[in-house]
Formats: sequence, C-alpha cells, structure tokens
Amino acid sequence: MTGRLILKSSQLFMIISITLSLAVLNAGAQDKPDLGKLAVQLKDKDPGMRLSAIDELGQMESPQAVDLLIGMLVDTDQGVRAAAALALGQMNSAKASDALIKLLKSEHPRDRRSAAVALGMIGGDKASEALTVALESALNEDRESAVAALGNIGDPKAYDAVSRMLKDIHTFVRSSAAVALGRLGDKRAIESLTGLLADPDPAVRIGAALSLGELGEKRSIEPLERLLTTEKNENVRQQVETALKLLRAKP
Repeated sequence: MTGRLILKSSQLFMIISITLSLAVLNAGAQDKPDLGKLAVQLKDKDPGMRLSAIDELGQMESPQAVDLLIGMLVDTDQGVRAAAALALGQMNSAKASDALIKLLKSEHPRDRRSAAVALGMIGGDKASEALTVALESALNEDRESAVAALGNIGDPKAYDAVSRMLKDIHTFVRSSAAVALGRLGDKRAIESLTGLLADPDPAVRIGAALSLGELGEKRSIEPLERLLTTEKNENVRQQVETALKLLRAKP
C-alpha cells in the first residue's frame, strides 16, 4: 500500500504514509511479547499468571517459546500442564513429541488426554506409535482420546489399529473410531462402517454415517437410505441426511 502512495500521490501524502508506517512498526515493537518477562511469569505462584504466559507463548513462532512450554509440562498444576500441551500442539512442534509422549503416560487422566490431543495435532511416526500403544489402555477415556488423535493425524498405517477399536465395549471409543476411519480415507472401512449403522448406540451410528459420507462411495447411499426408514433418533436422522447430501453430490 505504501508503494502505491509513493507512486501516485504528492510529496505530502508520501510523508504522511512514511509517518504512519513508522508508527505501526513502533506499535508492533511495543506489542511484541518479551520472552524474558514471560519466562519470569511462568514461575509465578499464581497458576492464572502462568496460564496467561502460556497463552502468549503459544502464539509465538520461536524455538525459545517451545522450550519454555516444554518445561511447563512438568508444572505442579494440572491445568497449566494441559494448557502447555495444547499450546505445543497448536504450534505443531515436533520437538515437543518426546515430552508429550512422556506426559501421555502420566498417572493423571487430564495429562493423558491433553497429551493425546496435542500429539494428534503434531503427528509424525513417534506420535502415531505412542497413540497406538495407548489404544491398549484399560481406561475408556484413554482409548477414546488415542483413537480420536490417530484419526486427526490421518496416518494410513494406523488403519488396522483404529479398525480394531470398532469392536470396543465403550460407546464413545467405537464412535471415535468410526469418525477416525473416515479421516484416514481408507475405502476398506466401508464394510465395517456400514455394519455400524445397526449399532445400538446413536453416537456410533452418527459416527459411521458421517464417515461413510466423507469416504464418498456411492454404494453407501443405499444402506444410509435404508437406515432412514427405521431410524427414530432425530440427531441420527439429521446426520444421515448430511452424509447422503455429500454422497449424492459426488459425480
């Protein structure tokens, strides 16, 4: 924009433009987070102050910010640890993978869940392997978090592990596995997902229907239409109709 003003305007407008540009630059310099101050704030006794610092660090593209956030994964406060994990995930910091994998093995459920979510954002072989191991957890919440994260990564190599979770005893694990299979994009899942349209739990039927729509195979139209003739749950019906719209729009 400044270049156009110099070319098209009088000297007066050029001076105004330069002055405004300098003002913007100065304002930006003043607003730029101070890593040193944030590092000190991370040691504040008040968890709220530490959370505020984590929020600012998470918006920075800086290796130093990543290092500071990794250090907060061992904070004494669960909420602070969770916030640091999610910030690292949003920063897509592969450097944090090892520390997050360690957090995935924490004795605290919230730690494990936030670590799984973050690893699902970051992806990579290390994350996929650790999350696949977490599928063997005896705790429903751990399996649900892990399978959802694997779907978010979208690694085709996770297909077999995710498919096995369709037979899990817990509703939300099966539902998350169904959604994850749609995100993996493997057409082999269509038969299994079609079978889940008869699952007794509405959440599982919804997950299966949406994934069939996402996979985009016309052969899924018939079983979805058949489900509409018997389905009583309005939420399921709405999602089936959404999936059918996606499929019918395919060439």
